[in-house]
This record gives sequence, structure tokens and C-alpha cells, in this order.
Amino acid sequence: MTFGRYQIINEIGKGAMGKVYKARDPNLDLVVALKVLRPERVDSDAFVKRFLREAKVLGRLDRANIIRIYNIDEDDGNIYIAMEYVEGTSLRDVMRKKTISPEEIAEIGYTIANVLDYAHNKGVIHRDIKPSNILIRSDNFLKITDFGIAHIQDPDVYEKTQAGEILGTPGYMSPEQINGISIDGRTDLFSLGIILYELCTGKRPFNGDTIPATFQAILNEQPTPVSKINVSIPDGLSKTIMKCLNKKPEDRFQSGKELAIELDGFHKDRQSETVLMTPPASTPKSGKTMVYALSIFLALAVLGGLAYSRLAPDKYRNMMDGLQTYFSPKPEMTAGALSFLKVNSSPAGAQVFIDSKYKGNTPLKLELPVGKHEIRLTAPSYYNWEAQVKLKDQKETPLNVRLTPLENE
Repeated sequence: MTFGRYQIINEIGKGAMGKVYKARDPNLDLVVALKVLRPERVDSDAFVKRFLREAKVLGRLDRANIIRIYNIDEDDGNIYIAMEYVEGTSLRDVMRKKTISPEEIAEIGYTIANVLDYAHNKGVIHRDIKPSNILIRSDNFLKITDFGIAHIQDPDVYEKTQAGEILGTPGYMSPEQINGISIDGRTDLFSLGIILYELCTGKRPFNGDTIPATFQAILNEQPTPVSKINVSIPDGLSKTIMKCLNKKPEDRFQSGKELAIELDGFHKDRQSETVLMTPPASTPKSGKTMVYALSIFLALAVLGGLAYSRLAPDKYRNMMDGLQTYFSPKPEMTAGALSFLKVNSSPAGAQVFIDSKYKGNTPLKLELPVGKHEIRLTAPSYYNWEAQVKLKDQKETPLNVRLTPLENE
């Protein structure tokens, strides 16, 4: 079976609007995901317009964490979109197979919030954020899919949905979606809050035996705080998630960036706490002995100096000044010293991760603490690039990376 030039390999999914196939583009020798509008939808101008709008939405979004679009076309009455094919597992399946730690939950939320902030700043609202629309590749790279019912904020174009029509998945919808009133990016943050709640507790905050019952719960019920259901979830993370679930948009985080900063702060706090509580495993026993010996030596020196100071106050003062100078931190050892790293890549636009944290896309200039840092660059259709960089001083360090294209299979 073919659609245009695309050769169907097998069906990989289906939904209310159409089917998704794994297919091959012989012109590019590339495997793609081909989304084909259901035949019964083609007779509806409204659904055709919405389907075509998906292509335009995706075309406006250029970020590695969002499924990329290659082509839109029509063949013998069939309308389809060719998009990036991702070999991975949905977050829904990951949730079923393993327990996710609080740090991982904060990291997932941080990534999604940043992606949504990017889309919202482009005037795009997803409107159907749910675990099955989040893919995790084998290298743990996250991709958001299905902007098919996304709402484009365009002051020149305003289309009303048909009376009684619901766009979204009931269990992950916001109160304003249910009420059919005007929405903005904060509706996606409500849906993300539901996902984070589910990751922490194993269940959604709003449930019902029927769709109307679920809607009533979303509109009227106050869910139990996360930390009261799962005591391993810190209060800080629990409060962040619960703020996403406020009924009124103005009581939630006002942007994806604001939520991302909150989640990133939590992750960094946990990391610092771990570092402080865990002694370095690589410290040799002889090194500890030297520390103890040096402490004893200093104590004896100070006590001896106090006694000697009565006989030779000037010599004592000179000796203590010398000790203070010797053991004072050197400028390069001072905590909090910062350096600059300038990252460029070929091709440009690669995602930059510093110590597992997303920092932006190349070209990028970063201010980082002096010391060693793990750096990873990723880009679609290219091998990941990883290295360890040591920043020694407060000067700017250039890093130019040429990414290697993936070989065609």
C-alpha cells in the first residue's frame, strides 16, 4: 500500500482524526511517520482544515523535543502528513513498567515545561498534553507528539469549534477547556500538572466512572496533595505540582518558563543536598589520615604559639600571618568562581545539555562555575556528541563541535 510516494510498512497508531503508519520515503531513503486523515473526515471541511492546520503548526515549531514535519500532500482524495519517525516508548508505557524517582519526575516536568514555553511563545497551544503524547527514545531523549488539535493564537484568524465539540482527552483537560471558554498556554500547564501528579502517585488527581463525572471532578474537586499520598515526594515538589492544578489560570504558573525554573530549582537543591550528605567515595584512607594529622599539627602550633607569644610577640605574629596566608584559599579555588563557555555546532541549532541539564540551542554562550562539566549536544538525524570540559579560569572558552550524520539504514 502506498500514499503518494510513501511506501507503507505497517500501522503504528490511530485516533479520532486518522491513522498513523510507519512508511518509507524512497526519494530520501528515510523512514517516516505518515499520518493519514480518516476517509470519513475528508467529507467534513472543518476536519480537513483542522488536519491541515496541524501541518502548519508543526511547521512553525523548530525544536528537537518536538516531532518534525517533512511534507504535507494529497493523493487520490487522501490527505496526509509525513513527519519524523521516532523509535521509542510512550511515557504512559514507562509509567507502567518502572517507578520514577522524584528527581526524574522533576527533570521530565522541567523538559516538558520548557518545550511548552517555546511553543506558547510561538502562539501555539498543544491542548492535548498526556502521557501517550510524550515519547521517550532509547537514549532517554524526550519528544512531544500530536499537535493535531493545537490552537493557534492568531489575532487575524478566529475559528469557533462546533457546539458541544470537545477537543482534548477528558482525564487531562483543564477547567477552561471543559467550560468551552478562551484558553491560553496555562491550560497546557494544568495538563502537565496532572501528568506530574500521576507520575508521583500512580493515579490521576481527577477521576470518574464516566466522562461527565470526570469533568465534575476537574471543575469542583480539590485533589489530595501529592506528598500525603506518596511520602517520598518532597513538599517542595508537591506544592509545585498542586499549584499547576489550581482551577483558575491566574492561580497557576503563568508560563512554562516559570514552572521550569521552579522544577529546575528543586532538582538542583536535591543534587546539592546529596553532595553534602554523601562523603566522596574516592577519598583514600591515607588522605583522611593526612587531614587529621594536619588538624592536630595546626592545633599544636596555635597552642604553642600562644605560649611563645608572651616571650616573642613579634615573631609569633609573623608566624601566624604566614600560616594564614598559606592556608587561605587561592583565587582559583574560591567557591563560586565563574567562567564562560561559548558553544557552536555544525549544523547550528543543536540542543546543549550541561551536567544533564538543558541549557539552550547553539550558538550559545553560558556562564558556568569553574571546574569540570559533562557536555552533550543532540540534534535530529545526527549522533549525540558528548565530552567532559574543564573550565580553569574566568576567561571565555570556545567549543566548536561538528556533529556526525546518522548513517542510513
